[in-house]
Amino acid sequence: MLTKQKSIIVLLLAVILNISCKKDFTTIGNNLIDKPLFKGELYQDGLVRIYDQRVEKVMSTGSASIAGSNLPIASLGIYKDNKFGTLKADVVTDILPDAAKFSQAFGDNVKLLGAKLLVPYFSHTKVVNGDKVYVLDSIFGSHKFEIKIFEQTYLLPSFDPDTNLEARRHYYSDFDFNPYKSTMIADTIGFNVSNDAYITYQREEDGSFKLDDNNEKIVKDSLEPHMVIKLDTTFFRQKIFDHSGEDVLSNTEKFKDYFRGIYMEAISDNGEGLLMQLPFNKAKILVQYTEEQTDDNDTPNDTSDDTVKTVYKEITMKLGNTVVNHYENNLSSYVQTALNNSDLINGDMEIVLKGEAGSEAVIQLFDDQQLRDLRLKDWLINRAELYFYVDETATADMLAQPYRLFLYDYDNSNILADLNAPENLPDNDYKEYSGKLKTDKEGHQYYRFGITRHIRNIIKRDSTNVKLGLRVTSDVHTFLKVKDIFRDPDAYNPKGVILYGNQSTNTTLKPVLKIYYSDPE
Repeated sequence: MLTKQKSIIVLLLAVILNISCKKDFTTIGNNLIDKPLFKGELYQDGLVRIYDQRVEKVMSTGSASIAGSNLPIASLGIYKDNKFGTLKADVVTDILPDAAKFSQAFGDNVKLLGAKLLVPYFSHTKVVNGDKVYVLDSIFGSHKFEIKIFEQTYLLPSFDPDTNLEARRHYYSDFDFNPYKSTMIADTIGFNVSNDAYITYQREEDGSFKLDDNNEKIVKDSLEPHMVIKLDTTFFRQKIFDHSGEDVLSNTEKFKDYFRGIYMEAISDNGEGLLMQLPFNKAKILVQYTEEQTDDNDTPNDTSDDTVKTVYKEITMKLGNTVVNHYENNLSSYVQTALNNSDLINGDMEIVLKGEAGSEAVIQLFDDQQLRDLRLKDWLINRAELYFYVDETATADMLAQPYRLFLYDYDNSNILADLNAPENLPDNDYKEYSGKLKTDKEGHQYYRFGITRHIRNIIKRDSTNVKLGLRVTSDVHTFLKVKDIFRDPDAYNPKGVILYGNQSTNTTLKPVLKIYYSDPE
């Protein structure tokens, strides 16, 4: 009996050993340490050919309600960079009515007290001398400019009518909305941002402000800083209140077709201004008014005791169900020259990257002979890193430099395997992929990408050696491929940077691919 048990144990150990020996080495994580049987080596002679090219347009649709859509943010304003030129960013967005307000007729003698567009800034707080102070985020530049707001007549459906409303409708940054501008409803000359809290005040039933014992208005709410733009009340009287009880105000869909949205245009005579990135999913139009209501004192058949009173009311219309950015990039002669002279065969001396429909880079790793030689080697690839160095002399007078770049599969408009690893494997690590701006011991700025899985697939699994794309981005997680749509990572980032190319005369700061491997002894 004992002999039989020993035989079973030996058999099980043999099976386990056999399975262990067959385990695919390439599924081990990026952070593999050297084993006693292997010797760590570094290979960095692989070709990294890189050139830049113009980006004519980006998908610029944001949605607050559709799962898997782009961020519900948009850029508005003028972004002037001494190196890259001037960007003009306009916004088009639809409007969602307050259905409860619109489903019934308004009262008599409506008096409009005001109408305004409210959009919160991205902000955070800090304490200064014991007081809470707001600090605005995602604001670039400091010059005043002009904002005009128009009614726009182009319908912005969330889903594409050409697909029987089965697929989402996508809009691009080169779509021209100018033919659809209608009535101007605001003109804010000399607009500038403010980090002051947005204060609202309590009102009496008749619409007047409630006052304290010192005859001061009583605060209702103190909110984070908002962009506040006064709108033309005459327009809203004619657009909404003059149609009280009519079919166009009866439900949401009819109203959306009737009042299709607004066009926000940034204007600057001298190219100066500032650019704001704003959460339009939190934006709204607020219309404040009073109306007269008749109280029949519960005697509907007797009008002798009726009384008329003035009542304060508000209508809130939300924005941002569909948001579209329109970009106009007036690139500088410096950047235009670089793009016009881009060498697709040999690569460029310098690389100009600019977000929001500016420019990108295309990269080819290895030449054919290098790749054949590498595939014949019996290397175990522990780690692979791709480095791009910043030309700090060329970027010295830039307005802002991106904190992060995005590296992707250019040929297939897809993310790299290093961002698409199975969740149960240890190398599905966004930190390892990185792409963040760093500084080395010598003080040189660079962007580093961990692409171990991608390089393993090319060398050890004979995957296609696709071209890579390099763009400006704000975040890695946000712009991954969703529902077969690869979203432009630089669609909402106006920044730019200049990198050394593979033809640069600065041989120590050229792009470099470092492959750390183990060669079995």
